[in-house]
Amino acid sequence: MRQAIARIGDVLRAGPSSRSLSTSAVRENYPFSNRAVFPASTLSSPEIPANLISPKNGWSVVTHQNEALKKAYDGAGVLKTLFARRSAQRIKTGSVLSVISYSNPAKTGVTPFSGVLMGVKRRGVDTSFTLRNVVQRTGVEMNFKVCSPMIKEIKVIRRAEGRKSGIRDLRRAKATYLRDRPGVMSQIAGALKASTRS
Repeated sequence: MRQAIARIGDVLRAGPSSRSLSTSAVRENYPFSNRAVFPASTLSSPEIPANLISPKNGWSVVTHQNEALKKAYDGAGVLKTLFARRSAQRIKTGSVLSVISYSNPAKTGVTPFSGVLMGVKRRGVDTSFTLRNVVQRTGVEMNFKVCSPMIKEIKVIRRAEGRKSGIRDLRRAKATYLRDRPGVMSQIAGALKASTRS
């Protein structure tokens, strides 16, 4: 063990070898070692957006990044309409949705899933929602990311508007109690079948 440490010390004392990493490296001051060599950077400095240099009150880099991501991934504006907290067109818990998603990354096949909206997690670009359906007497829940590139389409089949629409507004943010009440799920399924017939 001592011999190995002595060899490492000899190599460090010998200085840079002929097998240097870069011949055009520029020596800069590095406080922890005088033998550290940094290659010259060929990258230009990126332009800083004006709203980051003088931000609005309460805005920060994270807010700017979230807004840029929303523009990039939410082209249809679903976050501002269907999944916004205070939009008039928002989907309430208990509504019936149908999601058509791609089954593979090549986007060649699609898989539909319909179910009752159990809840929405609002996290900006990372907003997700949970659907529940009963398939062959087995409860199935699926989580979907709103801005995922694997989602082709989100359809609202029936909204939970109140008592007159057939599907009542559950008046809850999360409807996890539907797991223990198959009767309510069957009522929603019956109202959905009745609405599709008429």
